[in-house]
Amino acid sequence: MPVSHNRRSYRPNAASNPVRNTLVTLVSGIVVVGVLLFLTRNFFSQLSFLSKSENPVRNVAVFAVLWLLTLASLKAVLTARRMAVHVFWNVFLSGAVFVHLSFFLILAENLTLFDIRRMWIERGEAGAALLFYWSELLLPVLFALAFSLSLLRVRIWLLSRYSSSSSYVAAGLPAVVIGILAAMVVMKGPAAAQGLAGIYTLPGFFSVVLFEQIVDERPQRQPVTAIARQPLVSNVIVVVDESVSADFFGQDSDYSLVPSLKAHADAVINYGVATSAHNCSSYSNAVLRWGVVPGSFEQAFHLPTIWQYSQASGYTSTYIDAQKPPGTLTNFMNTDELGFIHQVKQLNVEQIERHQAFMRLDFDIVDHLVSLVGDDKPDFIYINKLGVHFPYEGKYPASSTRFQPAMTLFEPIGHSSRQALMNSYQNAIAWNVNGFFERLLNSIDLDNTVVIYTSDHGQDLLEEGKGLLTHCNRNSGSAYQGMVPMLVLTTHPQLRQRFESSQADNFHQLSHFNVFPTVLEILGYEHDFVKQHYGDAMFYPVERIGKFYTSDLFLPAHTQHEYEWQSVPLQTPSRFMPGALASQSPD
Repeated sequence: MPVSHNRRSYRPNAASNPVRNTLVTLVSGIVVVGVLLFLTRNFFSQLSFLSKSENPVRNVAVFAVLWLLTLASLKAVLTARRMAVHVFWNVFLSGAVFVHLSFFLILAENLTLFDIRRMWIERGEAGAALLFYWSELLLPVLFALAFSLSLLRVRIWLLSRYSSSSSYVAAGLPAVVIGILAAMVVMKGPAAAQGLAGIYTLPGFFSVVLFEQIVDERPQRQPVTAIARQPLVSNVIVVVDESVSADFFGQDSDYSLVPSLKAHADAVINYGVATSAHNCSSYSNAVLRWGVVPGSFEQAFHLPTIWQYSQASGYTSTYIDAQKPPGTLTNFMNTDELGFIHQVKQLNVEQIERHQAFMRLDFDIVDHLVSLVGDDKPDFIYINKLGVHFPYEGKYPASSTRFQPAMTLFEPIGHSSRQALMNSYQNAIAWNVNGFFERLLNSIDLDNTVVIYTSDHGQDLLEEGKGLLTHCNRNSGSAYQGMVPMLVLTTHPQLRQRFESSQADNFHQLSHFNVFPTVLEILGYEHDFVKQHYGDAMFYPVERIGKFYTSDLFLPAHTQHEYEWQSVPLQTPSRFMPGALASQSPD
């Protein structure tokens, strides 16, 4: 009897195994196909477009062949004779799924070639992005893991019915597909990838960016041919803050977050809200350093830099970088450009959120300035502040929390309320920006010095409800990403008078494109030369640009591109809500 009982209990389980296996295989297949379809953009619209093109038969045939190669490569990977080949491409493709889905949750749209280029340019911010967006990575990890396990399950099913594929074919065919896709993008532009398998477009875009890094070398910059006359002042300082939106201070002379400016009002000329050149740090800094003007971006790598102009007019040039440790270059800076700079100071402090030395980095800049402007030689100084780049928590001491509720340390943006996000941002500005100005205005003699202060871009604090990026996204829809402060600090009588004479006309009218010509005129270059090549300085009424760019500006020679931009309406309201704010004395 016991034996008979065991057999009766075993048979239902044995009978259920094929059913369970079939269901698991079916679900795995659905997962694989579902992920492929989800990551594939505009398949039918691209097919429709090609069918109506000038040579529809050829174009549709090429499209079909690419899809056949894609499917053949996937089958080869799934049935590869050597398990190691399958594991390699399994991990590779699952990684592509993870990246795609992660950025989809953050951007609220699919990745493009511009996004990949931007990721490469801004790769130094990967750590900050991880701290701010880690919660958006959890679901993609699960999907990527499910995709990987599903590939393994489908492999088992295929090998039970079909013979295995050559390991050489399985190893090489996906690489061939990626290479073909990358070549098409290089020759025809990103639109060539429309409608193709998404898990291959991402590696294809990365291959394009790698190709661009290898073949597109920067040309030699033109020398300065203009002759500078007598400079207007001995020391010229350009301060580029990080991620400071103009509507949080200085919009209408309300310095609630930066009372140190109100305490030194005799030294401050406030031009209100200016428009950034771009909503990405690197592009804005490049415009400020290279003097690029709208309509001549193709000349970006040929033009003389601000360093060359300052040296030609007899100034000692200094670059102070509080964002990256020594040896790390960002914001399109490279070794060739460093060759034009007399001295480079990168503040060597490990970036640990809420660490005292890290939070005081921008305050330490002032100590360097005191020694630089205290001598008798003329100095031109360009500063990249650490500023208030996300995550905002960790940029100020917990004891200096003025607005509550605020985000907690390491709290991701996806788990935060908008009110807490706003409060943390305001707290960071109140500590960092006010503390910097307080030290600067109390330590530097501005009688023979001028400071031009702006920020690289503003911040989108989830106003538009689309995606989670605070800046540097191509379709933001938020004017706040391009709203930056524009202040001039000086007590030099004649220079202050010149700035004040244009303040009323240029209030809320300026942009980053006005900074370079202003610096040139201060350095002693003739107005006619400056206006002809770089546009108007702040000393004169300017025509408001009122927009910032959101696309690639400095594209490789093999590309063709239309520049995309976002307008900044003149009456964009301030988001700052004044609250009880004690006077700040950062230690």
